Amino acid sequence: MLKKILSLPAIIFAALIGVGCFGSCLDISTKENLLAVSLLLKGVIAFALPMLVFSFVLYGLLSLKNESIKMVLILLPLVCVSNFSGFWVSYMAAVPIIKTGIVTISKFDVRDVLTPAWEFNIIPLVKNDVALLAGVALGIVGNLTKWRAIDNVKVKLNVAANFILKKVICPVLPIFVLGFIIKMQHEGTLGLMAREYAVLLLLVGVLSYGYIFVVMFMLAGRRLQSAFSKFRNLLPGVLIGLFCMSSAAAIPVTIDGSEKNLENPDIAKFVVPAAANMHLLGDCFAIPIIGLALMVSFGYELPTLWQYLTFTLYGVVAKFAAAGIPGGSALVFLPLFENILGFSPQMLTAVVAVYVLFDPIATSSNVFGHGMFAILFEKVYNRLARRK
Repeated sequence: MLKKILSLPAIIFAALIGVGCFGSCLDISTKENLLAVSLLLKGVIAFALPMLVFSFVLYGLLSLKNESIKMVLILLPLVCVSNFSGFWVSYMAAVPIIKTGIVTISKFDVRDVLTPAWEFNIIPLVKNDVALLAGVALGIVGNLTKWRAIDNVKVKLNVAANFILKKVICPVLPIFVLGFIIKMQHEGTLGLMAREYAVLLLLVGVLSYGYIFVVMFMLAGRRLQSAFSKFRNLLPGVLIGLFCMSSAAAIPVTIDGSEKNLENPDIAKFVVPAAANMHLLGDCFAIPIIGLALMVSFGYELPTLWQYLTFTLYGVVAKFAAAGIPGGSALVFLPLFENILGFSPQMLTAVVAVYVLFDPIATSSNVFGHGMFAILFEKVYNRLARRK
């Protein structure tokens, strides 16, 4: 019972309730310092993340021996198919609701921004994508050459990565999240979403979470209890995505939760970090729905099926170039909105502004989608490549 009470989701919910009730009692200096601590911890996690990504990807590929190349060849098409499906489910489900006119967008300014009291920038030695590619390349080379020395490196790196994950990162996650909850409370982000965009927020949240959970339910053999159990394992990462708006920061916890959901935990160590910046189901719902709602609000005709097909095909490619900053996913879609759907400069500004406001929902859905995708990948991999 004590373990459940002190679990990360319970602590985060307690922090949310506490800040909601007593956050206004804190002076501005305390809020700014708590935010600064959270940003410092975010920098520490970002600094350690490339090493974790490299270690987990290398370990996962080497553990699967000669199957490593097959895993990579399965991963990329499956990411594209999953993203494409998300785009079209969001379109087919949202258009009938948006046509009614009950979803509108007008205000999108967030004022009284909370800034950190101090900043201590920690610059990662290498980028996550470089670490990912290095892990994939070394894993494939190690399997092809049967290089024994690399197995010792694999084990030592995995021990070090698990120590950093479970003994360093996980214990500080509640403090890491607290500053961002205070920032949302101070800026009134939650209240603004509830007042101005309640229907649109509900539409994005229900469709994205609902779609991912339905897919997980199907992958769990249509057993509701099993699907809820898998979701519970992913909940810590989902909450980090919700309050910290960083799917990258949630990768270590998502790997840990995904390992509990899979028959082969090594697959989680490869799939989650490898697909984290490419497989973004939350964005597949949030970005198109915001765009469609803007078209109705500004008096535009909704796109034809051919226009939306063109938009989604380019969108699937754009997923591979999403920037790791707040609103970064929306930024790479601006040329598509402008050139394919004919958005005006004012509408393009609104897309980014509203997406930043909805970033907590989109990011948490992305994290939930990472965990679901790991299950999907294992099912497909077992069907296509695993030896009997």
